[in-house]
Amino acid sequence: MSTTKLNVRLITENLGDELIANMQHAAGIYIMTSFIMQSGVRLLAPHLKSAIERGAEVKVLAGDYLFVTQPEGLRLLCGIDERLEARLWRSMGTSFHPKAYLFDYELGEGLLIVGSSNFSMSAMKMGMEWNLAMNAKAEPYTFQVALDKFMQNFYHESTMPLNEHNELRRGISAASSRES
Repeated sequence: MSTTKLNVRLITENLGDELIANMQHAAGIYIMTSFIMQSGVRLLAPHLKSAIERGAEVKVLAGDYLFVTQPEGLRLLCGIDERLEARLWRSMGTSFHPKAYLFDYELGEGLLIVGSSNFSMSAMKMGMEWNLAMNAKAEPYTFQVALDKFMQNFYHESTMPLNEHNELRRGISAASSRES
C-alpha cells in the first residue's frame, strides 16, 4: 500500500525516498516528466528493476522539450529491463513540461505525485522542489483521470517508443561486430 498516511500532503524534500518507498509495492508505476537525467536514472534504476522483477508494470514518458533530456539517461533507462516501457514525447517546439509520478496499487489504492521535480538526482534529493502527493482514496475520480490521461499521453501520436530503437541499435551493433 501507499506510504502516504495523509490524503494530500506537500513534499518539499527527499522526493526520491517517497518514490522508492512506493515502488516497492505498486502494481503499476507511471512516470511522466519533461526531463530525464542520468543522475535520476542511476538513483531509481535498482528500485525500478526490483519492481519489474516482482511483476509491476513500469511506463516512463519523457520529453525532448528544450533538448534537456540526456540521451545517455534514456539509454540507461531502457537498459534497466526490457519490460520497462519508455517513450519520448516529440515536442516540436511546443512546451512539454509535466512532472507526475503515479503509483497504482489496484483496487482503488494508489498515489499521485505532481509538482516541480524532474527525473534527476537534484530534483529528487537536493534541490528546492515542491510536490503534492494525493492518496487515490482521497479523490478517486481525479486519480483515475490522471491514470487515463497518462495512458493517452503515453500512446499519443507525438510519442516515439524508445525500447524499439534501443533494440534496433543493439541489433545493428551486434550485426556490425559479427561482420568485423
